[in-house]
Amino acid sequence: MAGGAATSITEHAAVATSRTPYGGQITLHVPWPLGRIDPHSIDDAMAACFGTSLFDALYERDERGSVRPALADGLPEPEGGALRVRIRPAVRFASGQALDATIAAASIERARARGASAWLAGVPPARADSDGLHFAMGDSAELIRALCSPMVAVLPPHFTPERPDGTGPFRVQTHPDGGLRLTRNSLAAGGPAYLEAVNVLHSADLVTSLRAFESGADDLGWLGSFLHEPRIGAGSFDAGAIAWAILRTGREAGALDVPGMAQALANGVRHETLAPLVVGPQWEETAARWTGAPCDLLVRDDAPWLVELARIVAAATSSPSHEIAARPAPPADVLHRRIARAYALMMDVACPAGPGDLGTLIGLATANDASTARALALHPPRALPSPRVATRTMRLGVVGEIRLQGGRAQDVVLPPSGWGRGLAWGDAFRRSGGA
Repeated sequence: MAGGAATSITEHAAVATSRTPYGGQITLHVPWPLGRIDPHSIDDAMAACFGTSLFDALYERDERGSVRPALADGLPEPEGGALRVRIRPAVRFASGQALDATIAAASIERARARGASAWLAGVPPARADSDGLHFAMGDSAELIRALCSPMVAVLPPHFTPERPDGTGPFRVQTHPDGGLRLTRNSLAAGGPAYLEAVNVLHSADLVTSLRAFESGADDLGWLGSFLHEPRIGAGSFDAGAIAWAILRTGREAGALDVPGMAQALANGVRHETLAPLVVGPQWEETAARWTGAPCDLLVRDDAPWLVELARIVAAATSSPSHEIAARPAPPADVLHRRIARAYALMMDVACPAGPGDLGTLIGLATANDASTARALALHPPRALPSPRVATRTMRLGVVGEIRLQGGRAQDVVLPPSGWGRGLAWGDAFRRSGGA
């Protein structure tokens, strides 16, 4: 989630007219946990940032937004009132395991049991055989739309987020300094990455990345370019919002645990107080403050960006005799309390379920309540509301965007992802080649 602002498609296209340099690596620090990556998780910020560099779906979007086969061998084919999707032959995961239709079907069901439950509401479970996947439906456009989401990436059997294995342009190794090292995957279904590696190191605070980028130790800077003095020749990039920071209300909020309360509180935080965290465009601010008993704002303790956000929000929404204190806690404890709704307030993450505004809406609805999200996915409104409007009917509110934005070294080119959010890390390169 490192950094920044504006490597454009035009710039990338101009550079790509000549032979793209092959080799080199880039290094960055991120204020997010690095212990696991699960593309099927609705709250995994690391998957939202790096997931498409490690995993492929059956279909993907190119830089123009057009859908094309990825792990599928062609478009869906009508067959006896159903649709058949063939699987590309000879595809292997980074671990070497072969991909077949049975594995693809099981992976889709894993996604359905997790973050893609609502996104896949209109897609029946697939029947797998030697001819591919068979879906008992007739709308091929609807099937392709569902299967091209990164939230429905194809994973191998017995997938573990702590040792992620996929078919993307990179594979994961442990970095000697304790972070992640994304190295070129020679077995990648769409071809290996141009870069030899992307070194992703953990930042324990919000200044480490800026300091490392300013000094030249890092090639990307999270949310900026420098702490004291600008780096000579540095550029910027902005890959947009990859996820959303959300505020939840829970059972311990008592009478304030009602739909719309969390969004009202989030709208009561002044944009300028959160602007240093680069949370997206300004919103219509209100005067809402917490009126319940003093309470904690629970937040996982291994995500420094989220912890800092929680501290600012707690201070901004507190009032005399109604104080809120940010309380960082171990991720396992936060997860347990979230499932039981055993908290008053919680700061969390929600990822989009799929491309476009509908993917945003369904992602937020899934984070709120999976069952009602499935009904919404089957009957979406004709006019899709903005995130902050949609959450007025939910027990969560959008605090701000989690943006992939900051500074970059002068020779680093970072093409945007084809699905409209994030970066195409596999297509990134250095103009100088094997640096």
